[in-house]
Amino acid sequence: MEKICKLLLLVSVLLSPLNASAEFYGQLGLGRSFNEGSIIKDYKSKEYKDSNTYSLAAGYTFPIPFFNPRAEIEYLKANPKAKDTSVTELNSLFLNGYVNVPLIPIVDPYIGLGVGETRFEHNYSPAVQGMLGVDFEIPLISTTIGGEYRYLKINETGGKQSDKVKYHANILMLKLRYSF
Repeated sequence: MEKICKLLLLVSVLLSPLNASAEFYGQLGLGRSFNEGSIIKDYKSKEYKDSNTYSLAAGYTFPIPFFNPRAEIEYLKANPKAKDTSVTELNSLFLNGYVNVPLIPIVDPYIGLGVGETRFEHNYSPAVQGMLGVDFEIPLISTTIGGEYRYLKINETGGKQSDKVKYHANILMLKLRYSF
């Protein structure tokens, strides 16, 4: 019996940094989008310029140890202007899912996937994004600062040859998350 108690104590001490807690959070993001898309207007192809990217999200961290899965709703905005055209706005609403992999107590690398819809070039289109990043926890103020890479792909929009839009981007983003 004594050996079992010692084993349970050892396991609980080793797993203590991996405790998960359920919490709601709000998140702000600021980044740079390196655009790789084109628009065909008047039968001429024009490339998109790089642009700033902003995000606002609300989410929930599930109380599951080891992986700390999160789900969030995110609004993403960018202005990827094509050369010689008017300003273009990209407004997206995503449902994102993340899995954290805690390696050491305050550093959490993660991977995520998001699906949603985007209003781009006056059309609505399905979109998908993949995320890879690392979070640094500031435990005393329930805040997390992180860096993230994401790949964003929007399905081709437009029904006519002169309106076809292809868009995908590589985005580098800094994020600030506050947990409630």
